[in-house]
Amino acid sequence: MTGSERAALMACRLAREVRDGDVVGVGLGTPLALAAALVARATHARRSHLLVAGALSPTATVTSCLRGAAALEGATAAFVPHVLTMEMAERRAMTLQFLRPGQIDGHGNANTSRVVSRDGGVRRLPGGLATADVLRILPRVILYHTDHRRRSLPERVTFVTGAGGGDRLAGTLGPTRLITDRAVFELGPGGARLESLHPGEELELVRRDTGFRFAVRDVRFTVAPTEAELAALERFDPDALRELELPGTRMKAAERLAASR
Repeated sequence: MTGSERAALMACRLAREVRDGDVVGVGLGTPLALAAALVARATHARRSHLLVAGALSPTATVTSCLRGAAALEGATAAFVPHVLTMEMAERRAMTLQFLRPGQIDGHGNANTSRVVSRDGGVRRLPGGLATADVLRILPRVILYHTDHRRRSLPERVTFVTGAGGGDRLAGTLGPTRLITDRAVFELGPGGARLESLHPGEELELVRRDTGFRFAVRDVRFTVAPTEAELAALERFDPDALRELELPGTRMKAAERLAASR
């Protein structure tokens, strides 16, 4: 698959995690997740709602959303202050969020704080923000990563910014899936289990490039995007800014974003 095809497949696979009636929290730093939520609302989850950097269920494209709040005026019913979005998460009025940490291990632990660089120094990541809280209090969290390799998916994260596992007594599941640019994993108390390989991938190569161990019941392939999903993706992300999150397509996507301003 090309980088563009991987980005489209990831967006559509993430979209399938959205359920009708969900309230999905999406930040402006994750255009792939934003595209996924917009695709879901246009296809199978028409009664889902989005909070995009405070904008409530905007009818805008990914490009417009990335331009900021001013570009969303007239395209949203209301703006929700950040403090209220956190309150919504705390009382579980927000039901789903997609997170892309720098590192993820097989137990769903997430690292958005720091990693050890190749020369032994410390490389700082964007930081925790609300990662620790989101992983513990939201009913459902889906983790994803766009650069499937051992360094990104280690046996154990360098730093636990947010702990996986959830709190079943409190009714939270923690992260239940990890979707990468090469495969989909189920996450649970026993660790990770391979759900599917993306088309063209081989089990042994994916195993080689994954730092944590994962169980395999049978080898299935991720279902390709449907015509309806691809049409919605083209409608809401015509500039393919979802590709900003993949290493191989980032530069050209950034050029398209700059040209749209």
